[in-house]
Amino acid sequence: MQALRPIPFIVRKEFRQLFRDRALVGIVVFVPLVQLFLFGYAANTDLVDVRVALLDQDRSPESRALADAFYSSDVFVPGPPAASPGDLERFLVQREADVSIWIPPGYGERTASFARRSLTGTGDRGEAGAQVGVLVDGTNSSLAGRAAAYAAWIISQAASPPGAAQTAPLAARSRFFYNPELRSRDYMVPGIVVLIVTIISGLLTGMAVVREREIGTLEQLMVSPLTPGQLIAGKTIPFAILAFLDLALATLVAVLWFRLPFEGSAWLLAAGALVYLLVTLGLGLLASTVSSTQQQAMFTLWFFLIFAILMSGFFYPIENMPPGIRWLTYADPLRYMMKIVRGVFLRGATFADLWPQFAALGGMGLVIFSAAVWRFRKRVA
Repeated sequence: MQALRPIPFIVRKEFRQLFRDRALVGIVVFVPLVQLFLFGYAANTDLVDVRVALLDQDRSPESRALADAFYSSDVFVPGPPAASPGDLERFLVQREADVSIWIPPGYGERTASFARRSLTGTGDRGEAGAQVGVLVDGTNSSLAGRAAAYAAWIISQAASPPGAAQTAPLAARSRFFYNPELRSRDYMVPGIVVLIVTIISGLLTGMAVVREREIGTLEQLMVSPLTPGQLIAGKTIPFAILAFLDLALATLVAVLWFRLPFEGSAWLLAAGALVYLLVTLGLGLLASTVSSTQQQAMFTLWFFLIFAILMSGFFYPIENMPPGIRWLTYADPLRYMMKIVRGVFLRGATFADLWPQFAALGGMGLVIFSAAVWRFRKRVA
C-alpha cells in the first residue's frame, strides 16, 4: 500500500496539466464527438439515390411495369432519359447515371410467352426468358456489385410469372438477424467507437510522456523518490480514465442519436475496453520510449494505426482479404476489439461468445505492456 500512495498525486498532477492545455482538452472532448458524427454520417455504404438511365424500346405493359418497378424502389431514382442504346453508355462515361437499363424490343412478348410456358409446364427447362441489358458504373466496385445485384433482383421479380410462387415446390424466404434493415451505419458506428478509444488512449499516452521529456520535467521526476512503476501508473491511469469516459460518451451518442441497438451488457463492453487498454496504453508507452518529440511519437503510432485499421475489418470484411493478409490480421488487436464491440451492440453477445477475443487481447496486452514497461525502465534507468 505504501508503494501505491504517490500514484493519486501523480494522476492529479496529470489531470491539472491536461486541463491547462486547451488544445489537448479539445482533442479529448470535442474531437471524438466530431469523429463520431462525421464518420457516422459519411461512412455510409447504403444504396441510396442510384441514378438509372432507362431505355424502353418495347413500350409494352410488361416493359412499363419493369420501369415502374425500378422507379418505385427506395434505391433507384430516375436519371437522364435515353433516346438510343448509345446514350446509355454515354451517360455512364459522363457520370450522369450510375446504372443504365436497356429493355429491347420484344421483351413483353417473350416475358408473356415464358410465363405461360412456366405455368403450364410445357416450356423447356433450359429455355431463357426475356433479356434485359444492365450497364453499371464500376468505379466503386462495392457499390457497383450491389447495385447490379439489386437491379437483377428487380428484373427477375418483374419477369416472374404471377402464379410461380404458388406452383413452386420450394419457396425461399430470407430473414436478416441483428440488422434487419441492413443499415451500414449499424455496422460502422461501433467500429468508430473502437477507433475513438484507440486514438485517445494510445496517441495521448505516447505524446504525454514525450512532452515531459521535451519540457524537461521528466528528468525531475526521474530524480524524485518515485519508482518507474509508480511513474508509469501515474502516466497511464489518467488516459485510461479519459478513454472510458469517451467510450461512455460515444456509446450514448450511438444509442440515443444514431438509434443503434444495444443488445448486450454494458459491463461486458467495459471489461473488453479494460483489456484492450492494456494494448493501447502499452503501445503509447512503447512509442514514447523510441521517440524524442511529440511529432515522432504521433507518427510512430499513426504508422501502426493505419495498418491496424485497414486490417481490422472496419471497412472491409476480413474474409475478403488475401490469405496472407488474413493471417496477419490475427496479430491486429483492433480486429478483436471490433468483434467485441459489434457483438455487444448488435448481437447481445455474452462472454461465452467472446472469450477468444478476450483471450487474444489479454495475451497481447500482457506482452506489449510488459515490453513497454521494460523499455521505459531501461530508458529512465
